Amino acid sequence: MKKQSISFDNYNGAIVLVNIETLPEILQKGHHFFLEAKDFYHQEPEIKETIDIYLDQLNTYLSTQEKFIKNNSSISFIKTFLDMHRTVQSKSNLKSFIFGLQKAVSKKEITKNDPYAMHIEQLQHKLIKKHNEMILQEQVTIIINRKWRSELRNIVNQSPIEGLSGIDSTVSKEAKNISTTPVKGNKLFTSFDQQPITSAPPTFRLPGAMGKLLGDLEKFELAITIEGDQGGGKTRFTYQLADAFAEIGNNVAIFTLEIGGKSDLITRMKNEYLSPQNRNLISRADQLPDGYNTITSAVGTFDVIIIDSWNKTGLPSQDFDRLRKQYPDTIFIVIFQRTTQKTIRGGTAPLYDAGINIEVIKVDDTFRNNYAVTTKNRYGITGIKYNISTKEIIGAVETKESEESPQTAMV
Repeated sequence: MKKQSISFDNYNGAIVLVNIETLPEILQKGHHFFLEAKDFYHQEPEIKETIDIYLDQLNTYLSTQEKFIKNNSSISFIKTFLDMHRTVQSKSNLKSFIFGLQKAVSKKEITKNDPYAMHIEQLQHKLIKKHNEMILQEQVTIIINRKWRSELRNIVNQSPIEGLSGIDSTVSKEAKNISTTPVKGNKLFTSFDQQPITSAPPTFRLPGAMGKLLGDLEKFELAITIEGDQGGGKTRFTYQLADAFAEIGNNVAIFTLEIGGKSDLITRMKNEYLSPQNRNLISRADQLPDGYNTITSAVGTFDVIIIDSWNKTGLPSQDFDRLRKQYPDTIFIVIFQRTTQKTIRGGTAPLYDAGINIEVIKVDDTFRNNYAVTTKNRYGITGIKYNISTKEIIGAVETKESEESPQTAMV
């Protein structure tokens, strides 16, 4: 049976089966324009023409893409693997996928000469490893690393499609009139009744107690400052943060400027606070040879950059906000040392610039009672206390999360 085309009348029901994020940029623009302008479809001829062009190009793309994937086994498996992202998979589902992949290889549908053989081998290795680790569990939530996911999507989206550029200027022109009209001719301002359209959830949460401490985070321009008493456990806490961010698939860089790379303390921190399955996503450096440029050079490789501590960088405190603004998609976590008056060295501007301020409190010399507390949090509740030794929230915290949920696995 021929697959039904997407039309104006069935769009809302049919488009839910399409992953908008994987579409070429021009079709993503077309989708957003459709949502903004659909109410004017029968009133404005130009809008109707633009939407009709978009629907025609969308159906052409999806049809060609489907044929292309069907005729390429490696790409078909990569697409199926991508569809697993942020889904709960059973142990038997993983086993079936792995066996199907091995069967395709044995039948020489995928060979060593395949242009994507390396990617197939990599995803096969990761899924086999995850399947073998599921000894006492039947379900797992699959999280694919952001950079690898982007690389795989580029492979799936590389089918030869022509003629998509015809709707670019039309959509841009009409969308400008519909969705980004400036207030009274002032291009700087946009009315609040023009809601931005996003194709992905705007927030995320770290696992376990760390998620309860920080709340539902928004990645855009996310920066976290950490200050506190000497010997309270600031560095230990950042290692726990690194592990939590790696747990959900982020590549993390730690500039251990306070502690040399050859120090035995680094090894002890790794063994105590970094989970073995996350260590391949966490890297460290104990030098900053080019200052600010050394930090920015790490942006393209890492999703999260931790600096311990800012005072060792030799940079002015204003550069903290400069990093946040210049690289809004990178998360910065920075320790600031205090003066004897218990204010951060170099000025308090970073406390105002960051979305979250965390203070580490030294209770006694045993370290067992030391805790981190949020003194400012744009994303959650302030005043929540987190015991650094036990890695647990101190006291009850209201949460809507289920006590039983599938384990999350990064691949």
